[in-house]
Amino acid sequence: MGRERDQFWAYAVKVNGRFKCNFCEQDFPGGASRIKAHLAGVPGNDIKACNAVPLDVQNKAKATQKKREAQATQETNKKLKSASTSASKLKNKGKEEYMAEVVLNDVVDRLIANAFSLHASDYIGFESSFKVELKNLLETLLKIKFLLDDAQKRQSSEESVRIWLMELRDVAYDADNVLDEFSYFWQEVQTQNLMVDQVRSFSFCNPDKVKTIKQLLDKIVHDVAGFGLRMELLNSISNISLDMNIDLLLDDSEVVGREYDVTKMVNVVISSSNQQVISVLPIVGMAGLGKTTLAKLVYNNELIKKHFDVLAWVNVGIHFDVEGILREILISLEEDLSDLNYDKILQICAEKLRAIKYLLILDDVQDEDLEKWDTLKGYLSKFNSSTGNNIVVTTRSDNVAKIMETHPKHQLEKLSKDDCWSIFKKRTFTNGRIPLTLDLEVIGREIAKRCGGVPWAARVLGGTISFKCDKDKWLEIQNNKIWDLLDEDNSDIFPVLKLCFDHLPTPSLKRCFAYCAIFPKYYDMKKDEVIQYWMAEGFLELAKEVNVMMEDIGNMYFNILLATSFFQNARMDDYGNVISCKMHDLVHDFALSISKSESLILEGDPVDNVSSIQPLFVRFDSKTAPGTSFSGDGFIKVRTLTSENVNFDIMLSNFRCLRVLKLSSHGLPDSIEQLIHLRLLDIYQTRELPKSITKLYNLQTLRIKGSHVRVLPEHLSNLINLRHIHINWGCFIKTPKNMSMLTCLQTLPFFAVGSEDGYRITELGALKNLKGEIVIKNLERVKDEEEAKSAKLKEKEIFKLGLHWSLDRGEDDMYNEDEKVLEGLQPHPNLKSLKIEWYLGKKFPSWVVGLSSLYHNLIEINLRYCRECEEVPTLGQLPCLRVLEMEGMGKVRCIGSEFYFHSDGSYRNTTTLFPALRILKLEKMDFLEEWKDAKELTTADEVLFVFPCLQELTLIECRKLRDLPDSLHTCVSLQKLVVLYCPRLRSLPGVPSVIRPLEIIECGIDELPSGLQFCASLQYLEISRCPNLKSIPDLEKVFHSLINLKLSNNSPYPRLILSRREDRLKTLVIGEFIEDLNAFSILRYPSFQYSYASLKKLLLHGSPALKSLPNEI
Repeated sequence: MGRERDQFWAYAVKVNGRFKCNFCEQDFPGGASRIKAHLAGVPGNDIKACNAVPLDVQNKAKATQKKREAQATQETNKKLKSASTSASKLKNKGKEEYMAEVVLNDVVDRLIANAFSLHASDYIGFESSFKVELKNLLETLLKIKFLLDDAQKRQSSEESVRIWLMELRDVAYDADNVLDEFSYFWQEVQTQNLMVDQVRSFSFCNPDKVKTIKQLLDKIVHDVAGFGLRMELLNSISNISLDMNIDLLLDDSEVVGREYDVTKMVNVVISSSNQQVISVLPIVGMAGLGKTTLAKLVYNNELIKKHFDVLAWVNVGIHFDVEGILREILISLEEDLSDLNYDKILQICAEKLRAIKYLLILDDVQDEDLEKWDTLKGYLSKFNSSTGNNIVVTTRSDNVAKIMETHPKHQLEKLSKDDCWSIFKKRTFTNGRIPLTLDLEVIGREIAKRCGGVPWAARVLGGTISFKCDKDKWLEIQNNKIWDLLDEDNSDIFPVLKLCFDHLPTPSLKRCFAYCAIFPKYYDMKKDEVIQYWMAEGFLELAKEVNVMMEDIGNMYFNILLATSFFQNARMDDYGNVISCKMHDLVHDFALSISKSESLILEGDPVDNVSSIQPLFVRFDSKTAPGTSFSGDGFIKVRTLTSENVNFDIMLSNFRCLRVLKLSSHGLPDSIEQLIHLRLLDIYQTRELPKSITKLYNLQTLRIKGSHVRVLPEHLSNLINLRHIHINWGCFIKTPKNMSMLTCLQTLPFFAVGSEDGYRITELGALKNLKGEIVIKNLERVKDEEEAKSAKLKEKEIFKLGLHWSLDRGEDDMYNEDEKVLEGLQPHPNLKSLKIEWYLGKKFPSWVVGLSSLYHNLIEINLRYCRECEEVPTLGQLPCLRVLEMEGMGKVRCIGSEFYFHSDGSYRNTTTLFPALRILKLEKMDFLEEWKDAKELTTADEVLFVFPCLQELTLIECRKLRDLPDSLHTCVSLQKLVVLYCPRLRSLPGVPSVIRPLEIIECGIDELPSGLQFCASLQYLEISRCPNLKSIPDLEKVFHSLINLKLSNNSPYPRLILSRREDRLKTLVIGEFIEDLNAFSILRYPSFQYSYASLKKLLLHGSPALKSLPNEI
């Protein structure tokens, strides 16, 4: 508001988000203060002094500038003086005591729950005094719980309370280990069905340990008696409903106030692409301004995608590692880099980047070492010496920009107050949880103003406050003293993060967030992985108080961290599930800062001595581990260890308290059984699992990556607390015996049915919590429908289901058994993906035939080699079906009415069939002759739309198919058409202008699809072995977009006209119909060499009359 009334707006106008001076007509970013600086002749930050301003205006601007500077100095001094007390307290507040606050709420509650569980259970074999000690321990723990909240409030101002909390933390973790030992002991008794004195862990379970812990805790309670702490009870469970509609789809790359920046950068990158071999454009700005977001918008711009052949993105960070950057370039190009050395990396880079035009994003460059940049630039120039390659760099450092730039840097400016309010409002009010009242808008605008033009701060604050429905909570954030800590230019936004962190709903959620510092910066955090790590550390066990799954609490926490932007860049699977996210580099730095008293991150050079640190969570990389000593007491209490290439057997005795172990190693020792507290084992490149792993009775999650392990231990069923098995099911032949004993199991990627007891499909029946994805193999070993029903798939929330029979079995009289078995395998109504493979029934069972009425959430269906089926199932009325693939259904002769709707006339209630289908693929339908149109099966007055959203149509080896339904001829959204080996097919549907690849091989058509000559987006065109083809239309209008053109074996050759000059074509294949090159004007252009300079591959074949090539080539 004030900005619009400033008198100096009379001398400038707003243009495209910038401001143009009326005197010199220069435009620049900023507001009234920057206009004054321009008119006063004060250059800097992309502002040039005005050379045409009248003297009176200049003097007035100078006077205003001086007055403003004096006021700013006075106000700053006043602010510093008034805030000195609170600021010094906050600035001097240690991270360790704050983390004690977060840890102890979680740990103390867990101790109470475990002690109560041990006391309530009938544990035969313990001395009678043991339960007395447990009862006494519970009483002491409850006293501590009631005192804890007040102690945590006072710890920042009272050093004695802070020290008390530190001592409590040490004893609390010891107590956690002791109680966990007793729990493990009893699980071994139950699992092995042994007497107490026969159990190997009995030596761990001395009841005197409980007494010792009780005495230590009593001393801690006694020590706090003089502190005057009040007894309070903090609700540890968030009042946020588990099914609350948390909007995860807020776009992290939303464009607010950056439209001009995007347009300018795209124009600069494209217009400079032919001036030098490598052009470098830096984006410079303070943290949180949106440099990465802007780079993403440029990276994903359609003009950029069309202009460059290859796009690659690398997160660089603090270390400018040339080899690492080259590796990341290849990973960005989806190259497999397993076990490749540096020389091989260089070789592959040279192959991939040679003779193409690329755009490379180097994000968050911090290293100012010129030599490293020169090394990378030298390699890139060697790989590709052609002009037109571009690099966009994001950095906070002007020095980095000066070192790397070939273009003037793009200085990213702060947003206006209105833009910040727009971001804040969208994050806060979008999903309707909070009504936008006048009072809240006034408070919200003030908070957005305090973001100081930093969009990321507005996003985090908006997400945080969206969980605060009470006006007083909003005022609490608006008036928080932490705002006094902000620098004048908001360059340090850690205080904003601290404010948002303090307002997370529960202590355990804060604990979960801080723990994420253990993951590397820029790490793609898999949602299930993160939640399982939290669970293993005990952060989610409070779920037991509200009688819900720990995973559900973890899912809620994950969603909250996404909604508040502590997590961002959510990635979703094809079924709408969030599967991963990342942390902003600032957020990761913040997580490290608040967890530094408990986390130890070792990267790069080895560390001589870490014995004095005593961390709880440790991560070290392959370069650090070999030369670092892990002896002594430094790692006795470590609970999480993630590492690469470590001789774990040697150091095992130093990590007895582990809850989480992530390891890249070729083998695990038998002595791993000593890790009795272990909840999560995440291993990579391990060749074999030791049998002793089946003695890890507390194990909740087993994650095996890579394809080296071929067999799971036979007695895996001993791990009765196992909840998740993540493994590549394709590597295994046999499922372990008696899986039904794993009643807690939720994740099981595969189950191979056996014929013997303990291996039958009935084992799945007891796994009532099974959900997610599963492939069931060897279904021919299921006897009948009743045995199939014993798996109880209908009761399990499995959204992706694979049902596989074996390929190598006889076919005589199989169909009857297969039909009955498939009938008994009816899945849960929430099924989203179904794959049936090598089913030999002649018809599908009732639940498959009734998919349209029973399974409204189905998104994907894949039917492979159901060779005896004579009809396709009814699928036309599935409202969400997006992908349909049918392959090897050799007995289907006609696709008729059953494909579209049921015979009961229910379709009359709908106007659209296959309303959401995007991808349709028919392959190896050997006897398919006829494909009827839905409209043929309806009355004249009925209006039906069929395949309105179809984007990809693929027909492969449908050798008897003659015609396609008329409904395919009106697919205005079709983007891909592939027709291979359909020799009797007489016509193809017309193609819309958005088609990109068009591939027609060995087809009986006599003319190409109509509309081809108008396909301005066509990039790949191949027409081969179409003997009936009479002509190819003039492609002049589409040639500018073509990258690959292949025309061959279409004899007698059709007349072809290609007459447009263009430099995008990279592959040209012409064969077996060239009699006269003059008919092929593309090769006779006088300036061929210039017009087709982009051509990388030219193949001319099968023309005896061709004696030579034009000189232009």
